[in-house]
Amino acid sequence: MSCNTLCNDALRPTTDVQRNLSFWDYTLLWAGMTINIGGFAVGGQLYPGLSPVSIILAVIVAYTIVSALLVLNGDMGLKYGVPFVIYLRACFGIKGAIIPSVIRAIPCFFWFGFQTWIGALAVQKLMAIWFGTDFTVNLYLLIGLFAMLQVWNAVGGLKSMARFAWLAIPLMVIFFASTIMWLLKTHDSSMADILSAPAHNTYSFPFAVAGIAGVWITMALNSSDLGRMIRRPAGFEKKHFWHRQKLTIGGQFLGLIVIGSLVIMVGMVSGILTGEWNPVDVIIKTFHDTSPAIMAAALLTIVFAQWSTNTTANLMPATYIVMALHPTLTFRRATIVSAVIGLLICPWLFAEQLIPFQVGCSVLLGPIIGIMLADYYLVRRRQIDIEALYDEDNQAAWQFPALLTLLVSAGAGLLTVLLIPEHGIGYSFYTAFILSVVMYPLIMRYERQDKGRVKLLNAH
Repeated sequence: MSCNTLCNDALRPTTDVQRNLSFWDYTLLWAGMTINIGGFAVGGQLYPGLSPVSIILAVIVAYTIVSALLVLNGDMGLKYGVPFVIYLRACFGIKGAIIPSVIRAIPCFFWFGFQTWIGALAVQKLMAIWFGTDFTVNLYLLIGLFAMLQVWNAVGGLKSMARFAWLAIPLMVIFFASTIMWLLKTHDSSMADILSAPAHNTYSFPFAVAGIAGVWITMALNSSDLGRMIRRPAGFEKKHFWHRQKLTIGGQFLGLIVIGSLVIMVGMVSGILTGEWNPVDVIIKTFHDTSPAIMAAALLTIVFAQWSTNTTANLMPATYIVMALHPTLTFRRATIVSAVIGLLICPWLFAEQLIPFQVGCSVLLGPIIGIMLADYYLVRRRQIDIEALYDEDNQAAWQFPALLTLLVSAGAGLLTVLLIPEHGIGYSFYTAFILSVVMYPLIMRYERQDKGRVKLLNAH
């Protein structure tokens, strides 16, 4: 493949030699991503706006939707080895792809900074336990140091992140399961009491599903970035679609649905029994009467949880986006740039507005993944000309069908909020996503394409 201004070694299609993720690597990466403060906080903040039973059902529905989107959108990486940011150029054009890339980068930067802040808070409390309450370290210094550690881990690539997950995930699963049992014991409650807890029912069920799914719609967009690194068995090309997806489906079931549901359950139980959504505050309230060693172990687990999530779910996607916007940057430098941006925006200032933020992101991200799926399955019929994707002479700068669909679909999602004041925000994601899937192929069917686009579409 010839090199041009669109080239970057990290963005080229992966070869079979480069695909080094096993089933358990993939599963643990997903488990590491789902054990995060976002899921914990959403579980804590949904109550009492929704009943515990409704929250559990919302988790199941949301993660089923996300898993389906992950499998469908990840096929382009599994089959062709191309990353998310490169395929965006095919849909939106070389310059047009900047718009969805920036939209996708916003939650990456937000969550990296937010979870680094949470991890730094845990480290600060941990140091107070070890060295005494008189020993204090500036929180912002800890944020910077913790960010540097995560960058160091991330520049080693997905395999390096998977090695960390092998160490961290078993510890975190034990901790979260223990936290539920400890909370129930210390508050003299049972799961039956939790499930029957009264709720205000101020949230609609679709709103809860969108809020939970919104955390992972971001990774559904980037699922090809993971898929392109998965090992493929011999004869992969001859296998049918669902047989090829067995590894990804199994990994997402264990790592996302099972582990992710546990995390939200812990957050929900913590919110009901302690009134807190911040896991650091939950730990202090829950384990304050125990030995310092237990408190320290619990806080250290929170640090690991942020670390394992941030590298894979936030830094890696942001890094690919930064490289796509500035192809001369190396993976290392793009990772550093992404981390710096995530800290500079100070997302911890918006800690009380996580669910509205996630739903808002889903309204903007839903049309993007809808356009990508429609383009890959309905327009191209899963056939891609790889050479053309990396050849600036064979692509237009702007692809207006995708840009128009994004504008109209996102606008329709926001209009849903305005027209249905009480519950419209709960339906805004579905409106935007479904409209984009329907609208884009219809426009493409009747749109007169330029020469480069015709080459790309007709390459079978």
